[in-house]
Amino acid sequence: MPGGIKSMVISTVVVVAACLVWWAFVPRVDRVSQPVEDVAGIAREIGLQQHWDPAVADGLPAGWQAVNVTLLDQAGQPATWQAGYDGPNNGYAAVLQTNDGGASWVNAQTGSGSSEGTVTIGGVAWMKVQRSDGDQRSLVRSTPLNGLSTVVTGTGSWAQIEQFAASVKPLSKSSLVANSGLPPDN
Repeated sequence: MPGGIKSMVISTVVVVAACLVWWAFVPRVDRVSQPVEDVAGIAREIGLQQHWDPAVADGLPAGWQAVNVTLLDQAGQPATWQAGYDGPNNGYAAVLQTNDGGASWVNAQTGSGSSEGTVTIGGVAWMKVQRSDGDQRSLVRSTPLNGLSTVVTGTGSWAQIEQFAASVKPLSKSSLVANSGLPPDN
């Protein structure tokens, strides 16, 4: 059987090459973005768990869709409520809130950006912060929203980020509670 090993090596190479060709032609996606169906329900559960009244976007125009709604629990940072939405023209915006939002928390949420001045939205001052690479824009609310430090951040234009910030309300004061069938909690 002098050709046995040679044939086995050739067969192995052919099988590996066929697998690589198959793998190269299998379609893959970069990102899976599914809408969140029950923002109010998730916010309600997080609110009960944390004893908060988390904020949600309420009254956004067509083109905005909730894509990630969660409680972030990262080492060295306080628990953080996040409700993120995909917006028009590939924009993204999220409201982030915590009970213990000091300077390090704000820096973490804004990508350690630099101040770009202030803007008043709904009678409340927000500090504009832009990350040095220009890819992330944030608004830091000057006063807590229902007792929670609040940052709106994202990759959308300033107009989109400001529009999103104007829609942010505590769950208990939003129309999402009425539309969800959940009783108001707070």
